[in-house]
Amino acid sequence: MGALAINFSFQEKPSDVVIPISWFNNLKGNFSFAQEWSFAENVGLNDAQQIACINNCGKQIEAMTDRNGLIKSDSLDAYYKIVDSTRHYHTIQSRCTIDGWKPTNFIKIRKYGDFAIEGHTTTDSTSKCSLCFRISNNQLTAWAYQKQEGRSTKIIRVNGGKIFLDELAFSKGIFKATFSFTFDKEVNSFKALFWSGKIYARIES
Repeated sequence: MGALAINFSFQEKPSDVVIPISWFNNLKGNFSFAQEWSFAENVGLNDAQQIACINNCGKQIEAMTDRNGLIKSDSLDAYYKIVDSTRHYHTIQSRCTIDGWKPTNFIKIRKYGDFAIEGHTTTDSTSKCSLCFRISNNQLTAWAYQKQEGRSTKIIRVNGGKIFLDELAFSKGIFKATFSFTFDKEVNSFKALFWSGKIYARIES
């Protein structure tokens, strides 16, 4: 409970547009957001300053709390096996004009083998789109997923952009980057679609 939701798939590459990668020995910019953190969705502090589920908790969790919402002392171990009490440090700071976007503080970066890197922003129950990208052979492709009615998902294709990567951080297993991607416009719309920002995330394997 409280885990950051992930809604994406890399089963196929939705875009053939290649974004150029520019490497820097020491990428400049303010990455102080990476020192900030949040609890998982629906997790916060209760009146006793306990890390606790605060919304949509379910009967099992409710049974472990008293009438004031405090965790029963004999239920603490079991409670925290269900509720995520981790401090999640922020890994992305960005802006986006795609409909349904809500600010997100988290992106997952994963390495596959020696040559492939894949990334995606995590979503919660209120967000309807996620940024995804793949780096292979020093080439980057990117796209966005947008939730539709029901369970369907729409792919919004990138048509251009740029990304700057810190080579020294990368060699230490850190994905430190600034990026700016543009996307195909909606039919009969003049609204420019973009997603831009900064990333500072550990590369998982």
